[in-house]
Amino acid sequence: MSLLPYSDTDVDARQKGEIQVLGMDDEETNEVLSAISSTTARKILTEVYTEPATPSEIADRTGGSVQNVSYHLTKLEDAGAIEVADTRYSEKGQEMRIYGPSDEPIVLFVGTEERQAGLLSRLKQLVSAVGVVIATSFAIGIVVDDSMLFGIQMNASAGQVTGFPLAIGFLIGGLFSLLLVGLWIGWNWYSNRENAQNSI
Repeated sequence: MSLLPYSDTDVDARQKGEIQVLGMDDEETNEVLSAISSTTARKILTEVYTEPATPSEIADRTGGSVQNVSYHLTKLEDAGAIEVADTRYSEKGQEMRIYGPSDEPIVLFVGTEERQAGLLSRLKQLVSAVGVVIATSFAIGIVVDDSMLFGIQMNASAGQVTGFPLAIGFLIGGLFSLLLVGLWIGWNWYSNRENAQNSI
């Protein structure tokens, strides 16, 4: 049994950074496209985003060799698509890197600079709006329903939810409203594109 530290806890795979919108002329774009150009690389990237793991674990899941997986992981890390989320030691004392999603999501965008700026702005607004809805629902749960779980209060003896909390109703209604706004924006974008094509 090894006396070296061994991490058996789940790695936090949440992306907490700001969204990066890369245009075709950005320097980072070539590196990202090169890193994900092969089917193997995209399969490895998907595995990393599904569950952070070491190169050997990813090799087992994809059926590839550790050497080939490590090569693609290095390219994906250099491109900013993934990052080392944690380290652990094997029973033989060898340090192993655990790869997880990059903290900053990447969006590749093909379009004018004006549209790219508009897309980034809308993405940030959407993320902010979702955060506001969740935070407000959480606050309502504490103030109105006197519960830290979005107003959900459990009956300790029966193990059942008692009543329908106002915070959950606000959360569902808020997210549904954001969905409708997103669909409306998407429909307007689609309609404008169709009109532009028909006018050519």
